[in-house]
Amino acid sequence: MRNNSTTGLSADEIREIICRIEDVIEVRLPSGRPPALGLFRQVDMLLVLLRQNLSQTTVADLFEVSQPTVFRTYRRLMPLLDQVLCLHQPAFTDVLANRDTLVDGTDIPTGNRTGAAENYSGKRRRQGLNVQVAAATDDTVLAVSDPVAGGRCPT
Repeated sequence: MRNNSTTGLSADEIREIICRIEDVIEVRLPSGRPPALGLFRQVDMLLVLLRQNLSQTTVADLFEVSQPTVFRTYRRLMPLLDQVLCLHQPAFTDVLANRDTLVDGTDIPTGNRTGAAENYSGKRRRQGLNVQVAAATDDTVLAVSDPVAGGRCPT
């Protein structure tokens, strides 16, 4: 598969992610059946799943594995991917320093019932989370804030 068109990353960038995952992953002696995919293909499959927003069954067909294999890979590698990529998340204030930036907030609906008080936005009359996004004037996303309750803005 062509990595750049399916994941948005070059093969070198995927190898960098894999090296970081190998640094934090527990090294255990293999027991039982060998994995259906190697680590490179597992990470590639996870990135395709996240980037293209395909169903797990479709991704399973693309990588010639079963849907449960896709699910297990997602469940095992997603926390590791979060952990190795958080190293590059800059502080929101550092992004804004000495640069022309556009900052905007968006309400992301959570789909919860509106009767519950948690994350309820009275303005929008629905449950949601508020996320602030900083972007450069050339449309490059610089930083994204942690989500907060939909009824208030982050401080």
